[in-house]
Amino acid sequence: MARLRILLMTERRERALLLERTLAGAHHQVSAVIRPDDDLLLYVQQAHPDALIMDLIEPTPDILLALRRLDAQQPLPVVVFADRSDSQAIRTAVKAGVGAYVVDGFQPARVVPVLEAACARFQEFQALRGERDRAQAKLAERKSIERAKGILMRRRALAEEAAYRLLRKMAMDRGRQLVEVAESIITAEEMLAQG
Repeated sequence: MARLRILLMTERRERALLLERTLAGAHHQVSAVIRPDDDLLLYVQQAHPDALIMDLIEPTPDILLALRRLDAQQPLPVVVFADRSDSQAIRTAVKAGVGAYVVDGFQPARVVPVLEAACARFQEFQALRGERDRAQAKLAERKSIERAKGILMRRRALAEEAAYRLLRKMAMDRGRQLVEVAESIITAEEMLAQG
């Protein structure tokens, strides 16, 4: 595993020192140590860590909210070690992108393998997220093209295949992508409907 810059969240100084030594032994670097009441997103933006390790007595609703914001705005691999937790907090944390959640099981020898598992899970999830985003974009493009075809069919009394050929010809003539021409037709139609 490549050398990682780790943001560490803990309120226990002795645990922070132990984690720093453990991570340094695996050639990782703790870029900053913050407390649970610090602004997590701000520190992530400033420190640019590759991963986040949280050592908590118990995750609070504020911390879980901060994890959701982090996942939405600047996702990264997250490991949580908690002394105690309930199943709802675990579910909420996993939904917020936490890759590994260990309750009452902190052991220095397990930190690096748990971190590696969280990083692998994060990479896999990001790949799935990328595939989903591409599929949604393609679906939106298809919808725009279908809608533009419908507009051409109504406005010019064309059959579906003829409307599609016209749309393709317009795109080629203008040197633009099919979806761009479709969206301009939709925009023009919406402006006509408003005016």
